Amino acid sequence: MKITKIDHIHVYVEDITQAEIWYHEVLGFSRDETQYFWFEQGGPLVIRNHGASLSLFLRKSQHPGHTMAFGVEAPVFLGLIPILNRHNIPFTVCDHEVSMSVYFSDLSHNKIEVTSYDYLPAKQILGSLV
Repeated sequence: MKITKIDHIHVYVEDITQAEIWYHEVLGFSRDETQYFWFEQGGPLVIRNHGASLSLFLRKSQHPGHTMAFGVEAPVFLGLIPILNRHNIPFTVCDHEVSMSVYFSDLSHNKIEVTSYDYLPAKQILGSLV
């Protein structure tokens, strides 16, 4: 499997507004207006600093930790799903309406997301495999 990049990191915070200000003032992150609709629908607030992205989630019951999200091209799912099945690794597929993601965990229960913004091809591939 060829991973093209780390797509984003989930960060669970106590106060999204304060976190957005802190990440802006300290590390130069800014709100990604193209992804703001997710936040308005109850999802994360996506902030970016050039190629680096953080998804700020309001902490509810999550323990401190992160989700590793790897960006791939859609055809990668053709190899990934059979590997997960072969190793009996449970996974879920999520249609984010602008990207398709597969979520699963490693042996230590660290969360992993493999995501593709090649939305239509990824949706077709995952629809045929799952």
